Amino acid sequence: MKIALLGSKDFDSLEYHLSDSFRFLGHDVFHIDIKDVIKIPYRYNYWASKLLPKYDKMMFNTIASRIIEQAPELVIGTYRFINPECIRKIKKELPNTTIIHINPDQLTTLEHQQIFASPYDAYFTKDHYMVDFMKNKMNLNTFYLPEALNARLHIPPAGIDKKQLEEKINIDVVAFGTMYPYRAKMVSELIKNDINVSLFGVPDKRFPREEITNNFKNEFITGTRKAEILFGSKIIFNNFHYAEITSANVKFFEIYGIGGFQICDFKTSLEEYSAIDVEKFTFKSIDEAVDKIKYFLANSAERYQIAEQQSKHFRENHTYEHRVEEILKKV
Repeated sequence: MKIALLGSKDFDSLEYHLSDSFRFLGHDVFHIDIKDVIKIPYRYNYWASKLLPKYDKMMFNTIASRIIEQAPELVIGTYRFINPECIRKIKKELPNTTIIHINPDQLTTLEHQQIFASPYDAYFTKDHYMVDFMKNKMNLNTFYLPEALNARLHIPPAGIDKKQLEEKINIDVVAFGTMYPYRAKMVSELIKNDINVSLFGVPDKRFPREEITNNFKNEFITGTRKAEILFGSKIIFNNFHYAEITSANVKFFEIYGIGGFQICDFKTSLEEYSAIDVEKFTFKSIDEAVDKIKYFLANSAERYQIAEQQSKHFRENHTYEHRVEEILKKV
């Protein structure tokens, strides 16, 4: 099948993994990003499209034309800010082509709700709450699609034992990603409780928390380096965004694919994915998170067993190939 994919080309992004997985399964993928149309940094394109309606329409009209030239059988959009005129133009010129949207994020990233103004043939989202209001309130053809791991990238480092790597990495608890205020305050609470936390990612420059500043490693981790850090850290603290109503973030799947051990927020949906009782590795309060972190720091054999069991289960059931096959069944 020939597929057009409209979204980011950044390494380790959803679109990167979708493109990789579709190609792995034998499909022909035309991947286009806004940076392919106007070659300026992404953030300038993004803000210009938000502030200048004519610029936004022009940019996405050009993207629509390039997709139409490819005559794909399936078009997938992932950006939440795709101009609805782009989708209307593709549908008009390619009436037999199926156009879908895959939303990999939570409620607060819906921009100006462009996806609801666009005539997609189907919508895929990871949150049962969002599926409910999209399907039952707006009559949109909406399907549940959890996040996933890349079976060729999110894997344990080769040739090293977990205990050996833990000794080499020497990290008790690690957190990674953008350290926005909600996440930073929770990390601050861990540090107040004498938990040694190492932070990889971007500090919040607008509202920095001084008590966590010295815990940053000044490194943004992806690829094999991310696998090394997550596999070799004793515990990964994975606090979901507060707008993950009934959903899990992509880190949840990647961590288990890599073979790491995580402590994360409790969500009922986690029971759908996990091979073990989710109460073992989840928390409903920051005090519970502190208690579980301290417990598992002192009980390495148990966390090794959980990480190994979950890693095997997730690689067998929650890869992007599984999600791609589910998408194709629906459309």
